[in-house]
Amino acid sequence: MNKLDFKFELHKKYFRRSLDLLPGESAVFDYSRLTILYFALIGLDILDGLDSLSEDRKKDIIEWVYRLQLVPNENCSVHKCGFMGSTTVIHLKNHPGSEKYCESNVAMTYMALCILITMGDNLSRVNKSAVLQGVASLQKPDGSFKSNYEHGESDLRFVYCSLAICNILNDSSGINVNNAIKFISKCLNYDGAFGQNPGTESHGGSTYCAVASLSLLNKLNIVLDDNKSKILERWAVNRQTKGGFQGRPNKEADTCYSFWLGATLSIMGSLNRINSERNRTFALHNANLITGGFSKNMESIPDPMHTCLSLCGLSLIGEENLNPINPALNITVRATNYLKQIQADSTSPNKNIFNTDTDY
Repeated sequence: MNKLDFKFELHKKYFRRSLDLLPGESAVFDYSRLTILYFALIGLDILDGLDSLSEDRKKDIIEWVYRLQLVPNENCSVHKCGFMGSTTVIHLKNHPGSEKYCESNVAMTYMALCILITMGDNLSRVNKSAVLQGVASLQKPDGSFKSNYEHGESDLRFVYCSLAICNILNDSSGINVNNAIKFISKCLNYDGAFGQNPGTESHGGSTYCAVASLSLLNKLNIVLDDNKSKILERWAVNRQTKGGFQGRPNKEADTCYSFWLGATLSIMGSLNRINSERNRTFALHNANLITGGFSKNMESIPDPMHTCLSLCGLSLIGEENLNPINPALNITVRATNYLKQIQADSTSPNKNIFNTDTDY
């Protein structure tokens, strides 16, 4: 394929349509509608397509996200504060007895903050203290973080989301950073990559979460010395198969791993070791030239997640006319620079120990 086969306007249209209308089978994701919004808006930003949304539409999106915020009150303890994933149960959040239905999810809180930054909101209405206390309440003694306060599972995905939230809000004082690093270290396997939990199989997604988390902490070299870095780089590079990337050995290539593994290698400064042209061709072969959007493989239909992460992967390898992304936070560099401006303008004490000054 040549460069002319990249249909920018078609993919912008796909994201705009995803904001208004989705197939019936997408109803199962109603409880995590924020996820769809995140992928659509980050994707539009990479395509430099946010200007295609009216100012009223942008304001409506921002207001909708803030409606999902849980703040401390008689029906919501601070341990559950943050953002929910959908308005499905929002009518219950101020009613007695609603505690078991209304609680934040750390992944949704991360995505909500990324959306607000991407849309140009200054986070002034985010109850930062409550969000940070909510995140701190999710940390377990082993250093990992749960997805939510009540019965939440814990693994590297939620470690990453928690550390990203602290990075965005510029305050890690409420969590045990050393224990988080120890947990990440225990997830490192003999093959050089990371599993979701100690002793589990290495995976491209969990490896990204580990490497991005350590990068946000500016502690990558603490866990990965030169030898371990080389082994991990080899594992990640060897996941390229049939042009794209697989999440683990003996699996088929999937467009989303062009981001998960591409971003991992980008953070480590080793993205030049992959075959970028074959990766680009694989992604474009999975682009739908009728509806727009990207699918995971040729047997699937497009969805917002794979479309966004395909664009992220293409941005990382320098696809023309795509906005560059920050591989550690998975927002655009434009949004990252705006975040730095928000942090610089803040009058609160600077408690940030993270590496926010890295240029990607």
